[in-house]
Amino acid sequence: MRKWIGMIIGVILIIFVSLYWLNGQAFTELADNKTMAVQEGDFILHIRAEGVEGGFQVFKAIQYVGDESIEIKHQTPLVSVSVNHPNHDYTGSEVTNMLNTGNSYHPQKSKTFKIPEDGTYTLFCEARFAADGEQMTITHQAELIFQ
Repeated sequence: MRKWIGMIIGVILIIFVSLYWLNGQAFTELADNKTMAVQEGDFILHIRAEGVEGGFQVFKAIQYVGDESIEIKHQTPLVSVSVNHPNHDYTGSEVTNMLNTGNSYHPQKSKTFKIPEDGTYTLFCEARFAADGEQMTITHQAELIFQ
């Protein structure tokens, strides 16, 4: 009889510990949505990170604020984003587009990441393109807090 009671108490403890651990993992989320804008010359890099179910999404675009139309060429992605690793891969074929004053250009969809554990993580962002033949690189990094 004593053996059965000990086993029942052990199973109950395992269940409570498991539920506590799973509860902590299930409710980890991005503490605050972040919106960032970085200007380099006639271009503004816009980044928005927001929590979604099971992860977080990063929206990215560049905006042209120059006076005259301009041709840009870039490989895909136009804006590369990564978490905790400043690695950026531009492997797609070259894309050409004309931008007018005020145009916002976002040729790729948002990028979704799985939620990491609680803590602070660095979001690395980089846009690389040629504007009328002049190579441009706009970089930014931001701290994202998950709790």
